[in-house]
Amino acid sequence: MAVGPTLGTGLFLAGGQALAVGGPASLLLSYIFLSLLVYFMATSVAEVATFRPTQHGAIIMQGFQYLNESVGFATASLRWYTLAMFVPYELTTAMVSVGLWQPGGNIAVHLLLVTFAVVGLNMLPDRLFKSLETLIYRVKVGTLASLLVLSLSICLGGATGYDHWGFKYWKKPGAMNEYLAHGPVGKFLGLLQCLHLSSIAFAFVPELVVHRVEMTETANQPEISNNLQPAARSNIPGRVVMDIFQTTFPYMFSSLAMGVMAPFDDPLLTNKGAGAGLSPFVIGMYRARIRILPVTATLAILLSSLASAQSFLHIASRSLYAMSDAGHVPSMFKIRNSSGVPWVAIVFTATFTTLAFSSIATSSSIMATYFILFVNSSAYLSWMLSAIVYRRYRQQLRLQVHRATTTFRFSVQPFGTYAGLVVSTLLLLSNGLISAVPGKLNGPRASRIIMAYLSIPLFCFLYLMHRFGGSISSPLHSKENSNKELPDVPIILATPAVRNRSRERDMERASHGRSLQSPTVIELDQVWEMAREE
Repeated sequence: MAVGPTLGTGLFLAGGQALAVGGPASLLLSYIFLSLLVYFMATSVAEVATFRPTQHGAIIMQGFQYLNESVGFATASLRWYTLAMFVPYELTTAMVSVGLWQPGGNIAVHLLLVTFAVVGLNMLPDRLFKSLETLIYRVKVGTLASLLVLSLSICLGGATGYDHWGFKYWKKPGAMNEYLAHGPVGKFLGLLQCLHLSSIAFAFVPELVVHRVEMTETANQPEISNNLQPAARSNIPGRVVMDIFQTTFPYMFSSLAMGVMAPFDDPLLTNKGAGAGLSPFVIGMYRARIRILPVTATLAILLSSLASAQSFLHIASRSLYAMSDAGHVPSMFKIRNSSGVPWVAIVFTATFTTLAFSSIATSSSIMATYFILFVNSSAYLSWMLSAIVYRRYRQQLRLQVHRATTTFRFSVQPFGTYAGLVVSTLLLLSNGLISAVPGKLNGPRASRIIMAYLSIPLFCFLYLMHRFGGSISSPLHSKENSNKELPDVPIILATPAVRNRSRERDMERASHGRSLQSPTVIELDQVWEMAREE
């Protein structure tokens, strides 16, 4: 699985919340739908990254490349602070996973210990940090695989001795839950809320997948990272698709397993209606009367949460460092210590961990719900911005030679991007809709609505601040650094002679039975040579 940070409580605990409001069928449908949406958005971001890869990656730079400076700054900042918000979310849900639900001094001590551990591990040199992250990642994957195998065993009756276990929870209490209303309306609201709660497991997966692939491709040749060889650029699409499949398929199997392990009406899923509760896997072990394993699984989920918090802090701090290195935020954030660790960016990003201490006054179950609402809305907004970037990218290509012979294109594009834009917009608008429906909800309605839509005014504020408040002089556009970040991608004007040669090439490709829709990136250099001849 390519996206190690997302394999945490977003799957193990938020999946339980989603199961409680929607039922097993709604949970499975939500994961399938979100997996398809993530594929659409990942291929969109990957297509842009293939044409114009950068050393700092897609998370930060694509907004600056194809949108104006202010929108690019707001987009990069949105992704930075949302990735940073994952850290207090993971810390809070770590407390939930071990049953620390009630506010008070006890939870404060535990939060303080795990916060120091997460921040301290990020201060390790990159070589040691990556080795530790690889080890923990293997533990997380092993935990997920073990839970899936155990779920299959319980489903078949092998672990309990009951042959009739199977999909009994799909029959009683049922496949779909009625949420806040009765009848079809209640089932629809349950499905909608299940979709939103499930989104936390997929938030920023497209951006993270493409970012890591792009960073890997540029790592071996940093001095020419913005002018990658065609073979290196052509590796990006295939690796992105493989990583997306390796991420989404285990998630879909996990959603099916969670629907087998626990019924949606089990009060422990939501801490008796307060919010986040125990994992369906742990509840299933208790119901199957399996000793010792529930404690082991709880510790494994706790480790996954803390490891995810550590990874998200690392990604967020490196994103802030990249913005500083590109000249979009103060240069103090790119200060490194003797081991090469950007400690200023880490410390500043780590200030978001203080939000986890809100659990001292408010139940950690309720706080986890607030974090989910905010992170999801930011993820939807980020996907919308990625779709807008893709649209601007295609508009720029129309000024160049026929795109079938110059760029790589996924078969689902551009329709996948347009579908992703529409769906992301609807998800963003409906993120707080449930809070307006009469019925029992965890947490004050006003707080839920504010957290569900807070990302929109924050984005607008960042844009206006940069637009009218002045911006930091960026070396990205200076003459001496014009080739440092912006890749030397030729602008091939569509002159008549070049167009004729492009059509001849298309006819040659068709005569050999080759697709005109998915050429290789290597052809970009071939067309560039034609343009130079003109």
